[in-house]
Formats: sequence, structure tokens, C-alpha cells
Amino acid sequence: MENSRELTTSQQPSSKIKPQWTHRLVWSTLGSLFGAALPCGYCMGVINSPAVVRPSPNPASSFSSYALTATGLQHMRSWCESSLFKNYGIGLTPAALDTLWALIVSIYLIGGVLGSACAGWAANRFGRRGCILLSGSLLCLAGVGFLTCRFLESVELLLISRLVVGFGAGLISTCLPLYHSEIAALPQRGTLGVGCSVGFSVGMVVAQILTLDSVFGGEQHWHIALGFYLVFMAICYAAFPYYAESPKWLYIVKQRREEAIHTLIRLRGTNLGLEQEILAMEQESDTKCRTRGLVEVLRDPKMMLPLVLLCAYQGGQQLSGCSSIYYYSVSIFKGSGLSPRTAELLNLAAGNVNLVTSLLGPLLMAKFNRRTLMLLSTCFCGLLMFAFGCLVEHSVLIPWLSFASIASVFLYLFAFQLALGPMPSFIGAELFEVPSRSVALSMGNQVGWGCNFLVGFLFPTMHSILGFWIFIVFSMFSCLLYLLTKFYLPETRNREVSLVAELVSRGFRSKVL
Repeated sequence: MENSRELTTSQQPSSKIKPQWTHRLVWSTLGSLFGAALPCGYCMGVINSPAVVRPSPNPASSFSSYALTATGLQHMRSWCESSLFKNYGIGLTPAALDTLWALIVSIYLIGGVLGSACAGWAANRFGRRGCILLSGSLLCLAGVGFLTCRFLESVELLLISRLVVGFGAGLISTCLPLYHSEIAALPQRGTLGVGCSVGFSVGMVVAQILTLDSVFGGEQHWHIALGFYLVFMAICYAAFPYYAESPKWLYIVKQRREEAIHTLIRLRGTNLGLEQEILAMEQESDTKCRTRGLVEVLRDPKMMLPLVLLCAYQGGQQLSGCSSIYYYSVSIFKGSGLSPRTAELLNLAAGNVNLVTSLLGPLLMAKFNRRTLMLLSTCFCGLLMFAFGCLVEHSVLIPWLSFASIASVFLYLFAFQLALGPMPSFIGAELFEVPSRSVALSMGNQVGWGCNFLVGFLFPTMHSILGFWIFIVFSMFSCLLYLLTKFYLPETRNREVSLVAELVSRGFRSKVL
């Protein structure tokens, strides 16, 4: 406390000092991004890409004349079939094999739901940095399983490894945005807040490249593709002792104030201009010194609107149709009359468009208001998804419309990464104060992972019932998010969380503008 008083009384105003990008801040961010978020995105994309396409018995349109036998590596499907026959004498029908493969793909998402459910407790119990270490241990354990399952001919080991890596990803998707937002100074918060989303996007593109048949996607090397993310983890976790702990967690949750101030000074590179940050932590610590549980958060009427916003953005991100685009992009390109090789390259190009746009996220979040970006993103995502559904529906009569549908896919990915892609991962850290933050982010991520699972698992059935009008349904979710943003999302850029929390404390009667 003596240090905090000295800093508060002796320093010059923090508003006159521009925050530094110190080595410790930069390395803590990049190391955790490439060592934690990238492997999680990699594991999400490594099974889903490249997609295997087969002729469909229902040639109702140029797109639906192709369907996915399943997402993932064809060699892995053959290996699963032969391993089960060798070990148990079970011969799988094509339908049973599709069901098994759907389980292999979706069990990662089930692990994500479970990991998110535990993330709030883990982030408070072990710290933000400790939670990253815990998830890294789980990812390493799963990586060993991936590398050995082919030689052991164990489909069970593959399933368990997918569940474990999903659990670790659920921890990361909750803890990492929390960690980045709490080690950043106020003007840096938007730039660092999108780090988790960028890491996932980078990981998915790396997975697309490494699972090509010419790299590690062949019959003899697919297990290497599954576990290759361990290389990135080995590099980044080697310097883990250098990563800073969250000063807010130390100060508010653990009441280790001297250590928190020392950590804050090392992150900022100076002891000048820290009085505003310390004063904000002091106010939160004095009024709400203990962390809150799930029941407390749900019963607090002041938490209703921020919880609705967070869960709506997390779930709406998936229900806006992004997952269906990722899963079916190869089929879209094949349906336009392109060769399989060209369709594969265009799928890779779509992944790179998604990545490049996501890399603009830190700049956009630093320069533009959150509300403006989210309004633009949700508006254009809704319009482009609506256009995509209409174009594909009529492409059977006007074949050249298939090329317009391809263009709409690329434009959709661009609009998605303006805000709807990156913002849900960190907006909770700007809506909730520290005592409620980890629990709230955990709830939001459970909704996000759950909706991702539902879309991935139910999309084929819904598509068979509704046809391409299912994309119109997706566009409606984007429209609902637009309305929610317009009337209830306060501007959080360069605002202290305590001020934002006050703006949304009256539920749907809150006046956020």
C-alpha cells in the first residue's frame, strides 16, 4: 500500500504518458498467442481441412451436386475403419463411418464446452498465467496421443486426445483474452484483446497448409499433421517463466499488492504514470474484494444486460453462419465447376483472406470504436449471408451466379473479421469488473462452444430440410445482433471497466449512449 500511495501522489498524470510496448508485455502477448491460441486453432482446423468431396445423389443445384463425405483427412477415415476391423472385427457401413467421423470432429467442441465451464474457476484459482500453463499441459498430453495413435492402432486414443485438446482449448478461449486485457494498459486493450482470435485464425491456416497431401496429409504422415502444433508450443513455452502474471489478479483477487505493483512496473517499463491504473484497481479491490461465483452473478440484476450481450455475441458468432462457410467452402467451389485442385487452392485462399483480415483486428480495435465496427460487421454479414443463400438457390438456373456466390464468401469473411470474429472473445473483459469477469467469460464461452457444436452437428440435417434457405436463417441472427448492438452495447474503447459496468447496470432500461 505504501508503494501505491507514493505512486499516486508523486507521479505525473498518466494521461500525458503514452504506454510503452515493453519487451515483457510484447513477449507475454506473442508467446501466449503462438504457444496457446495457435495450437487450439490448429487442432480445430486440422480435422476439418482439407474436406473430402464426393458426388451427392441429389443434384438439385450446382452446389448440392457435391457433398462432404466428412470433414477431414480421407486417410484417417480409412485408418479408423481398418483399425476397428482389426481390433474388434467390426465392419463399418458408410453411414456408421460418417457417424464415427462426426464424433471425432465434434468431440473437440464437447471438450471446449467442458473446458469453458471450468475456466472461470481455474483462472481465479491458479491465475491467468497458471491457467495458460495448465491448458498447455493438456495440449502436450493430447499431442503425444495424436503422434502415437496411428502406431498403436487405437481409435479410442484419437478420441480421447481430441477431447483433451478441446478441454484445453476451452480453457484458453476463456483465459487468454482475460490475460491479454489485464496486462495491457487502457489504450492497448483493444490491440491485445483480439490476440486470441488472431491466434486461432493463424492456427487454422497453418493446419490447412500442413494437411495438404504434398505436406503431411498423406497416408504415412497424417499423425504428424495432428501433433505438429507441439513444435510451436515447445518454442513458446520455453520462455514461459518470462511471462508476466496479471497484475489485476494479483492485486484484486489475491490481495498481493506489492507484487502486483512490481509486476505492473515491469510491464510498463517505468513507475511513472501508473496512478490511474493503481487507483482503478484500488477502487475495485475496496468495493468487491472477493471473486464471485456463478449463482451470485446470475442472481445480480446488474449483470443481466452484460451477460445477455456477451452470450449473444459468443453464440451469434457461430449462428451467423461462419462455421458452415468454413466446413463447406470446398463444396461451394466444386459446385462452381472448378477442378478439385482449384477448389482446394481456393479453400486455402479463403483461409488466408480470413487470416489477413484478422491481422487487421489489432489496428482496427485501436483506431475505431467498438460499436461502429460491430454495427458494420453484423450488418454486412447479414446482407452477404442473405445474398449467398439467394445466389446459390438460383445458380441452378443461372450457372454464372455460382461465381457471385464465391465472391460473397470472400466478402463475408472480410466483414466477419471486422468485429463479429474477434470482438466476442474480449468484449466480456470490457463489460465486467474483475470479481465477476472470469465467471462471465466462462459462461459466454460455453455458449459459443455449444453453438459451434450445434451448427457443426445439425447443419447437414437442417440443410437437407431447408436447403440453402438455412443461410437466410443465419443472416437473421446477424440482423438480431445488429439490433442488440445498436440499442444496448455501450462504447467500451478507452473507458475504465467500472464506468462501462455502471452504464449497463439497469438491464434493458440502461441508456448506453
